[in-house]
Amino acid sequence: MSFIKKYTIPMMLASLVIGISYLSYYSYKTQKNLLLTQMHINSLNVANSVSSAIERFNDIKSTMNLQKLVNDISFGLEIFEFRYLEPDGTIRNSMFKEEIGTVLSSKTFVETMKGDRKLDTFFFEVRDFVKVMSIYYPIYKDNTLVGIIDLSVDISEYNLKKGSKESSSLFHRQVDIRNLLKSINGSILNSLAILTKTDINDFLSSYVHSTDSIKQISIIDDKLKVYISSDKQLIEKNLDDNNPPKLGLTTFNNKLTYLAMVNSKIQQKDTDVKLMLLIDASAYANQEKKLRTTAIFTSILALFFALYTSRVIYYSAIEQSREEKERLECLVKERTKEIELLSQTDMLTGLWNRRHLEETLDSEFKRANRYNHQMSIMMIDLDHFKLVNDTYGHMAGDEVLREISGRIKSCQRETDFIGRYGGEEIVVILPETDLDTSIQVADTILKTIAAKPVEFESTSINITTSIGISSLRVEHSDYQMVFAEADEALYKAKEDGRNRVEIFKA
Repeated sequence: MSFIKKYTIPMMLASLVIGISYLSYYSYKTQKNLLLTQMHINSLNVANSVSSAIERFNDIKSTMNLQKLVNDISFGLEIFEFRYLEPDGTIRNSMFKEEIGTVLSSKTFVETMKGDRKLDTFFFEVRDFVKVMSIYYPIYKDNTLVGIIDLSVDISEYNLKKGSKESSSLFHRQVDIRNLLKSINGSILNSLAILTKTDINDFLSSYVHSTDSIKQISIIDDKLKVYISSDKQLIEKNLDDNNPPKLGLTTFNNKLTYLAMVNSKIQQKDTDVKLMLLIDASAYANQEKKLRTTAIFTSILALFFALYTSRVIYYSAIEQSREEKERLECLVKERTKEIELLSQTDMLTGLWNRRHLEETLDSEFKRANRYNHQMSIMMIDLDHFKLVNDTYGHMAGDEVLREISGRIKSCQRETDFIGRYGGEEIVVILPETDLDTSIQVADTILKTIAAKPVEFESTSINITTSIGISSLRVEHSDYQMVFAEADEALYKAKEDGRNRVEIFKA
């Protein structure tokens, strides 16, 4: 009893120190787990963002949909057959999906490739008991044949007799077909440039180098084989089967990292694959070190500042955890924003979007000024578009925008640039084009749009447009001045009755 009384205070102090030390240790472990959990959540968010970036990258690389292109700019032609062939005759794109990958072996194609008939020459034949006018149109890149378009048009309605194949109507049809082929030629060359110059591994490598937090991005299959990676040395290699990748904290290049993994929508030979992401965990290590140091320091000072210090450390750790969470969330938002910037196309109309349009306006204006070239800007606005939405609904309005955009693109020249500025406003940039030529192009667009109504759910919707034009002059200091003049001319066209072309008069 006397021993207890003698050592009551030391025992109470010891108990207090042990208790506070235990509480400090418990707080340290709790906050460490919170940090680890938060890092796990944010790492998965980053992994999902990277996965979305890869999907968007693949969407961009697969833009060459020739059949959709033919439908969009076919000038109303009744296309009977359409194929895109490799130089050896392998069918790469076709109206008939079942023949993709086979080799075209028709008699006319074989004769043409032997030299009995020249490429880029119209000829007449019967395909599937239908009279057609056909052409094998070559696609050249740097004077090298890279592909052939096989296109045929139904001409049975002409009831051609012997010797009448040079009729005026057929000549006009041939002109339309050649214009269509020229448009397809440009799309194919652009798509080939993307397909040949862009590599998914280079894309991932650039993505990794653009950020300090991500150390490696890889795609692995269920057999731990790496077939896509930011580290090209890993491609086609298998991870250690006896020591498979372990989720969570790990060591990479002697540095602490966090391994996250999510399911990927990318398929490799019908095998589900996963996206494996190594993220720098140095921030976590620093935070964990701070927590440990704080716990030890709290234990040493527990005798004097037990309750007060414990409370301070607890709230300090919570604040540090919150700051780390905000930092990682900010990083995810920044990466998501970068992914969104990959797209330059307006999803509804297929035209270039406003951001890319303004960039092109600026670059074309500077180029025209530098080399003293001509340039015109055309603003197109659909007349009474609000009435279309109010009367038929927004789905009808969307269909009208898509259809009218396609008609405008059908009038596009090779050097023209067409973009959706916003709402129903469409802007056409006409490089190397004077005012008179711009008026001719605008008249063609005006007539093409008004030529026939837009069909939506058995309803015919008549659409007209108003067009304003402005051309580059010496007094213009930036493209906004030309743009503003075209906009002013557009409103003048609307005030004067719509369905007309107006030019800006200084």
